[in-house]
Amino acid sequence: MDISGGNGKEIIIGILLLAVILAGFACISLCQSDQTQYAKNDSNKTTTEVVSGSVNVGGWVSHNLVLNAPPSKESQDSVMVYRTLPPVVNEETTLELAKKFNVTGNMVGDQGVQSKDLRFFIWTSKNSGATRYSDQNRPNVNQDAPEYLPSDEESIEIATKFLKENNLYPDGVASTVVQRENAYTVGKGDEVYFGEIGVWYRRSLNDMKIEGTQLVVYVGGGGDVIGYYVNWREYEPYEEYPVITVDKAFENLKSEGVYVGMDNKDALVSIDEAYLAYQTKAEAYTENYLEPVWVFKGNVMDDNKAVTDVVQYVPALAEEPTELISK
Repeated sequence: MDISGGNGKEIIIGILLLAVILAGFACISLCQSDQTQYAKNDSNKTTTEVVSGSVNVGGWVSHNLVLNAPPSKESQDSVMVYRTLPPVVNEETTLELAKKFNVTGNMVGDQGVQSKDLRFFIWTSKNSGATRYSDQNRPNVNQDAPEYLPSDEESIEIATKFLKENNLYPDGVASTVVQRENAYTVGKGDEVYFGEIGVWYRRSLNDMKIEGTQLVVYVGGGGDVIGYYVNWREYEPYEEYPVITVDKAFENLKSEGVYVGMDNKDALVSIDEAYLAYQTKAEAYTENYLEPVWVFKGNVMDDNKAVTDVVQYVPALAEEPTELISK
């Protein structure tokens, strides 16, 4: 395996290309939203609360919120806050990881390896431990046309087997979601010519979901693993702190308001689901502690019809401890 040798020009080109790729991934990580579809509430329930709205350069913020979610099952008076453990990223861990994906070539600092032909790369963030692997030639029309892709069930089996065989399957996996992604078309028609299947793994900790944690294995034609991304931080228990009730959290959300777009100044926001969870930060941000939030999910309504999904996070700690603020 030639890591340090090779043509200098190839290394420079590879590093520049990798920088562009990583910048794109960072933007995706910061802008990524939860794509899960949630059940709509079709009731005609009305409200007598006073409607107010405020505007900013991006559109309207509505305070006309209605909580239609069933009574919360959460009864905790306090919740454990976790300390985020710093990742270990060095040349040794990078090379070991590269072996799992059969990537050989040139070192990129001590965080990544890129093949000499620029096709394959793997890279790990020292800030968060987030790791991504990519095959730049996949998906493609010759190998990843729809007829070559495995079924959803087969994709889960392939991805899970790959993770377990390479010691990449983490503790705390709560569920698996399959999404057919990056589908490409040729010409003016709507026919999908090629794509890939993303097998997403959701996470829980202490029986609570961790919103924002990401682990996805991309499966292509023939069951090939053609991509991988993970932002799955490690934690240790820190201390329990009191949390507010769902009603108090909803009051805070109404006071803050919810963005409803450019054409819905007085839009009704129907919240149909509420639960207590943890929320981790995107890979670009430093995280010292994992704290609880109340998660509110629902829809912006127009003439009793749902027009836009809403997902809002409200801090759940009754009071932010000084030691957490200082960090």
